[in-house]
Amino acid sequence: MFVPAVEMSSLSLFMRDVRKIPHLDREEETRLARLWRDRQDREAARQLVLSNLYGVAAIAREYRHFGLPEMDLIQEGTLGLMHAVKRFDPERGFRLMTYASWWVRAAIHDFILRSWSIVKLGTNKIQRRIFAGLQKARNAIAALEGHHADEVAADFGMNANEYQEAANAFIQRDISLDVECEEGGAMVHALPAPDATPEDIVTESNWQDYQKSALYSSINKLPERDRIIVERRHLSEEPATLKELSEEFSVSIERVRQLEARALKRLKETTLN
Repeated sequence: MFVPAVEMSSLSLFMRDVRKIPHLDREEETRLARLWRDRQDREAARQLVLSNLYGVAAIAREYRHFGLPEMDLIQEGTLGLMHAVKRFDPERGFRLMTYASWWVRAAIHDFILRSWSIVKLGTNKIQRRIFAGLQKARNAIAALEGHHADEVAADFGMNANEYQEAANAFIQRDISLDVECEEGGAMVHALPAPDATPEDIVTESNWQDYQKSALYSSINKLPERDRIIVERRHLSEEPATLKELSEEFSVSIERVRQLEARALKRLKETTLN
């Protein structure tokens, strides 16, 4: 039976090749990362980049609705991955893609903003400041995904919701869902599925493990009384009341509240840095 040849797009060819690249286990990834860090071994860096291209492609897929070619998004995300490889510390205890995902997203966000055709530009001072600030990856991530939105919004004298609403006036692009995408077919058929991909699940799991590790590491650095208060108030199945802790430490309820606030502030500062 004759089967006609099917012409594959550049994206399909790329994804076919990426699927052939073996994934690294934690031990091999750590070994290669140390080779790059200690000896600047270019072959080790190349293997780290290639083995994590699947993660870049998974992240790039989330931004297809912006109407830009997916291969361009992957290319920019790969540059972010390469920056992450240069700075990756294998001794921190988490996987490369967990760390690199933030660099990949920042690179893609920057590309989206650089490629954007602005139809409406703010006419007042604050709108112009917000638009100019979107050139920074941190601001773009806050606007697009909400990460650290409170901190970014404070720079403009507004809350997170107000900032995202104002920023989205520039980020949202008017595009027909019927426009053809690179793989052929209407854009509406190319929108990512609502369910998480296996890569998304693994990345999220690794990130949660890292966050837990960082949290407990920070808690252990607190003074003993502060540590006990945080653990009893926030990490116990049955949280202790302020009154119970005040009796236990023979201090006032207000003092316990102050110690708790101080400890939580320290945790926030150490986990963000």
